[in-house]
Amino acid sequence: MLLNYLRFIRSILAWFLISPGLLFAAPQDIIFWHSMAGQLGQEVMQLAQQFNQSQKDYRIVPIYKGDYVESLTSFAAAFRAQNPPQLIQVFEVGSSVMRFPKGIVKPVDILMHEQGIVFPKERFFNAVRENYSENGKLLAMPFNVSVPVLFYNAEVLEKMGVTSQTFPRTWDELELLAKRLHETGFSCAYTTAYPAWVLIESFLALHGLTTKKNAQSVIASVERMQRWQSQHYFVYGGRGDDATVLFTSGKCPLFSQSSGGYAGLKALVHFRVGVAPLPIDEKVSPIRHNNVVGGAALWVVVGQSPQVDRGIAQFLVFLANPSTQQSWYEHTGYLPLEMHLEQPKKTYPQSILQIAEFDLNNDKDRLSSSDPEPKNQIRSINEQMLEAIFSGMMGMKEAMENAVIRTQHVLLRFKKNTNLPV
Repeated sequence: MLLNYLRFIRSILAWFLISPGLLFAAPQDIIFWHSMAGQLGQEVMQLAQQFNQSQKDYRIVPIYKGDYVESLTSFAAAFRAQNPPQLIQVFEVGSSVMRFPKGIVKPVDILMHEQGIVFPKERFFNAVRENYSENGKLLAMPFNVSVPVLFYNAEVLEKMGVTSQTFPRTWDELELLAKRLHETGFSCAYTTAYPAWVLIESFLALHGLTTKKNAQSVIASVERMQRWQSQHYFVYGGRGDDATVLFTSGKCPLFSQSSGGYAGLKALVHFRVGVAPLPIDEKVSPIRHNNVVGGAALWVVVGQSPQVDRGIAQFLVFLANPSTQQSWYEHTGYLPLEMHLEQPKKTYPQSILQIAEFDLNNDKDRLSSSDPEPKNQIRSINEQMLEAIFSGMMGMKEAMENAVIRTQHVLLRFKKNTNLPV
């Protein structure tokens, strides 16, 4: 009897050794490439850890792959080598690169349908959802969402009697404020980060315009900045976020930048930072339309096993959870995906959420991503054009014509490379 019992125990132990995965299966790794460095990278790691600890079947593995352009370049090489990540963060102007040619990504709506999951995309800000949709189908998961806003030195403006309630809402009103600031001794009233994003892309969006049909409105807007520059109301601070120092140093009290820059600006300055929506030009459009959506989204790469797809779907559901959105919003400064959160707002100003509601939730605007364009390259061309204009290297007409020729070239090359009709 004892001998039979010992044999039984040995057989059980042998089964454990031969088939340990049947009882103690390791979690399925899901490789997630991202472009968040520094503190933002730590927040991405924290999100992954929270999800990994919430269940035992999957493990999100975040890997920093450089800035957006570097990551996208690495992804193209990895995809050709048939060794891409399962999930990748791509900035908003890189969407067409992920969508064309077809067969690179699995749309989020299809992923959720396959997994039998009802995804809460209808709760998202309208402009955010539409920006990453095609024919009503969500293609990518909005991740770090932002909108261009106008930050201001609240202490300087309060001395002039300007508050959040009386802050300019149009470019004409802002010009009057810039004039007053100049008269009080400021050699610069206004500057902007990401000039092409703010002065061209956002201007077009807020006024319900398209580049092809409304080039003259854009020209008039840039000419206004040229005039402001000559009047010492505006200072061109460079491409990207190079102009930030003009605001944080106190030189320019008005500064347009991504709403996601609030936390960083607040940590750098010795004065209170106010925030307001970007102004509109009522002569161009008396109606305010949805603003452009900044930031990036997460794209699901095709060709994964059903198990990996299931894990990715669960991770995206986790990210869309209001409590996750609340934490992300408060710790990073990026906007939540929806206006109504479960918890009270704490460390981040309610005004940012109000601006998002103001600028991203017009359900009459349908900002679809269906137009296939290499917007990342077009933005770069526009940045170079604006720099040439504000530096005096080119006149307006020459710079605009140069930008049009270069844009037509990259559009033609993009369509040929992606087999789109020319």
